[in-house]
Amino acid sequence: MSPESLKSTLAALRNAGSVFGVLFSRDGETLFSDLAYSPDRVADLTQVLNDIEQYFVQEKRAPEYLSFGFDGGNLVLILREGYRLVILHHHADEADFILSAGSAFLTDFLSGQAAEALQVSKEVATLPKGGGASGRKVDPTAPIAPVMR
Repeated sequence: MSPESLKSTLAALRNAGSVFGVLFSRDGETLFSDLAYSPDRVADLTQVLNDIEQYFVQEKRAPEYLSFGFDGGNLVLILREGYRLVILHHHADEADFILSAGSAFLTDFLSGQAAEALQVSKEVATLPKGGGASGRKVDPTAPIAPVMR
């Protein structure tokens, strides 16, 4: 998925219900954020979420999603294949709807990633064996000679 389509898709997710912020990351790297918080506050939020995930790891549990309220709103956290989608929203009764929308995004995103990886592997598999584009072996120590056709 291109950065532009990722941004537009997640921006559309922000328009779902009472959503007021979205943070999408993988292994600590932020891929998208439109949180209306200072960088320090985003870092604090990220650290709290890291602590929550670590708690579940220690308990040998691997939830796919979590939802909870905090001072100022509610949060839906979706965890899948190293990706973390955080959706902040106002109304607690929208959690299921927001979880559904976020899960649909993440499923589509991961499907796209898998399709891209499959395409790359097919391209690699169809490269000529033994070297150059002609398929004949190339001696890297041989002097350069013009190709006669």
